[in-house]
Amino acid sequence: MTVALENIKTYKSAFAELFHLSWPVVGSRLGFMLMGLMDTLVVGHYSAAELGYHSLAWAPTSIFLVTSIGLLVGIQVKTAHFVGGDEPHRIGPVFRRGMIYAVVLGIVAAVVLFLAGPGLLHLAVKPEMADGASGPLLVFALSMPFYMIAVAGSEFLEGLGRTRPGLVFTWAGNIINGALLFLLVPGIVTIPGIDSDGAMGAAISTLVARGGVMVAILIYVLTLPGIAKYGLLKTHAPDPQGAREQRQIGYAAGASYFIEVAAFAGMTLYAGRISEDAVAVWAIVLNFASIVFMVPMGLAIGCSVLVGRAYGAGDMPGLARMGRVSFTAAAAFMMSVCIVVLIGSQWIAAGYTSDETLRAGVQAALLLSCLFFVPDGVQVVTAQALRARQDVVIAPVLHYIAYGLVMLPMGYVLALHFAHGVPGLIYAAALASWVSAILLQARFMWLDRKALSTFRKV
Repeated sequence: MTVALENIKTYKSAFAELFHLSWPVVGSRLGFMLMGLMDTLVVGHYSAAELGYHSLAWAPTSIFLVTSIGLLVGIQVKTAHFVGGDEPHRIGPVFRRGMIYAVVLGIVAAVVLFLAGPGLLHLAVKPEMADGASGPLLVFALSMPFYMIAVAGSEFLEGLGRTRPGLVFTWAGNIINGALLFLLVPGIVTIPGIDSDGAMGAAISTLVARGGVMVAILIYVLTLPGIAKYGLLKTHAPDPQGAREQRQIGYAAGASYFIEVAAFAGMTLYAGRISEDAVAVWAIVLNFASIVFMVPMGLAIGCSVLVGRAYGAGDMPGLARMGRVSFTAAAAFMMSVCIVVLIGSQWIAAGYTSDETLRAGVQAALLLSCLFFVPDGVQVVTAQALRARQDVVIAPVLHYIAYGLVMLPMGYVLALHFAHGVPGLIYAAALASWVSAILLQARFMWLDRKALSTFRKV
């Protein structure tokens, strides 16, 4: 009885620690996504056609946005490792490497989108839709360096356990974005020489807001009390092992994020081959899913910090416990989202669009999307927990199987070949999410049994 009570107290303490670290990250990630939500709401009420342009412009940029979070996640994981292992002298180099990666990623993303983005749109969708989306796409491209540097700064702070500053700065960025949206999208204020209303106005608002968030985060990091002991801007002795592990974690996470977001972007292109309404419905489903997905994403970061610290300290029972607590929390939250959608899909759809025909399609699609909410939330937390315990290869392999070999082909077959439209896209997404969640969970549990067996022998 005493052992059982101690276990309950231990797990309660683990939940409390996870919540303490994760809720500001959730708020911060929601802040990043709120820019997209506000864009969608304001542009959607302004014009269904402009919403389609905005969604098509966002699709290729989202590949870089999400992939960069993965490529830079090594900053957060290795910072947590070195905090847990009491190696502060290795933290400064993590930050320097991360910032260099962020600048390079931002410039490469902007150049690629400038050179290839409009051409890709014209190959994938109807010419008039590609023309409307090309301008906003180029503006989104300009914001890539700002976004990457802000993400790198946020992930460094999260690795230190300082999760609240990112929350404050991203929500301040949303205030800027929201004010500009209401001025630019309906054309209340125009920019000379630029068609700055509709989707273009939303893209310009995002550009300005991302720049502001980047500046604020950099100033905060570099003036943080006690930060001098890490020597963020000093030259350090080479740390080839730390650099290699940081890159490996980033490559693995980036590969996972890339295939998932690329697959969903590919589904958006499938929707573009159906109709403008299909693009708008799918865009709203993705936007809603992305927003609720930020909670398990935040839990994944909290899980990563705690699992990373346990891994750095060699605490295998603690590592296993924090993983299970995080998976349970993610599943419970996404189940509550399903209940909210089942009860309130009509009101959610009405919040996104005033077009009655479009609203009916959105409501039906949101109800169907409950098929993938729970597994999608669980799989992102599980994948991050695997990275935090230095298991970096299997997760991307499993993601490529689920999203590359299952979702993309099934989406084409169901939505286009069998003409099921947006429901076909949702069925494919649900199948891929369940495959990913089941395989990743199996991997984590297997590693737990192996590690705990070794730990007990020692």
